[in-house]
Parts: sequence; C-alpha cells; structure tokens
Amino acid sequence: MSPRNDTEPPVSSLQTERSVSSFSAAARVGGLVVALGYLTGVVNGPLVAAVGGLALITLGRSLRMDRYGRALSSAGFAVVAGALGIAAIRWGTLELAELRSVQSVLGPTILVGPEAAAIAAILATAAAAVALGLWVTAGPVSGLLHWTWTVLETLAVALALVTAFWGPKILIGSDGVPGAEVLESIGVWAAAAGGVTFASVAGGLLARLLPASVRTALMILALVALTVAAGLLGSAL
Repeated sequence: MSPRNDTEPPVSSLQTERSVSSFSAAARVGGLVVALGYLTGVVNGPLVAAVGGLALITLGRSLRMDRYGRALSSAGFAVVAGALGIAAIRWGTLELAELRSVQSVLGPTILVGPEAAAIAAILATAAAAVALGLWVTAGPVSGLLHWTWTVLETLAVALALVTAFWGPKILIGSDGVPGAEVLESIGVWAAAAGGVTFASVAGGLLARLLPASVRTALMILALVALTVAAGLLGSAL
C-alpha cells in the first residue's frame, strides 16, 4: 500500500465538498425553474412563489461563497424582495396576474401617481437595481458555463422587477387581442428584462473592481433608499 500524500484532502472533506456542490446546483436549478415558471406566466400564482424561487437561487449561490459574499448576496436578495413587496403593497395584491392586469390598464408602477407613490416605486427600482448588481458580484464565477448560468439567474430576478414595476401592456393569451399586439407587448417586456439583466451583469463586473468597503457602502445606500421608498409609499396610501 502506497503511503498517503499529506497534501491530499481527506476523503470525508471531498465527500462534503461534493455534497455541498450537488445541493447548491439542485437549489439553483430548482429555484430558476420555479421563478421562471411563475414570472413568464406559464404557471399562475402569487408573487411570493416567484420570490421563493429567487430565494432558492440565492441559497444555492451562497453555498459557494465566503462569509462576506454570503452577507452581500443575502442583503441583495433582501433589497430585491423588499422592492417587490413595495410594488405589491402599491397595488394591494400579491397575484402576478393582477399585477400585470392593473398595469395593462393604468400603466407601469413607476409612472402611476400619486406622485409620492411613483417616487417610491422609482426609488425601490433603483435600490433593487444596485442590489442586483452587487448580488451578481458576490458570486464566484469562472468560465463560460458559470457566466451563462449567472446570466440566467440574473434574468430571473430582472423579470421579477420588470413584472412588478413595468409590466407587460397586454396579458399573454388575452381574448380579443390581435396576435401582433401581443407579440409587440411581449417584445417590450422582454427588452426591458434584457436591459436590466445586461446592466446588472455589467455593473456586477465593474463592482468586482471596487474595494469591499465601497461595495458594502453601496448596499447600505440601497437599503436606505428602500426604507425611504417604503416611507413614501406609506404616506401616499
């Protein structure tokens, strides 16, 4: 029997690492499927269900991070979830179909008055955008496959924000609506989600160049902006 190399990790450590990797991958895949299923309208349900999918994604990502990365990622998810909550409170519903429907009639959440409510929505959107970029930054990414997966996960979060604050003009499958108009509305919705995704991933790449203290300060600023938005919305309702 050949002597064991002291530089080799123990078998138990390798098994633990593989288990963590498997659980992380399962959580991320499951979360992505759940979130996209609700956000694309394939499955009808509440916004909370989509947020649950995003939480699973965040959990899976955090298992591959150091302590600071986990803290930054968790804070980023909290800001995004809080922003989505502000949109739900603004319209008084958690149902995704109703959020889309009310915006198809009255307009995007960020543009509909009263003025305090619109400003609150804009602040919440800005806070969530900053937090999403930092959420991307927190994850260790190397190689094309990892970056492709990160873009898909970022797209899921972007779809949630676009659905809550911009919304499609026309519901998919609406009766009596010409197909061309439906495709046009979907195109606008998809373009908005793609723009948020691109900006978030690009912002995440740039944020990697910043010191940890600056990234922390940006996240605190996003949390403050979200708090102010909640206060403004409370005064408007």
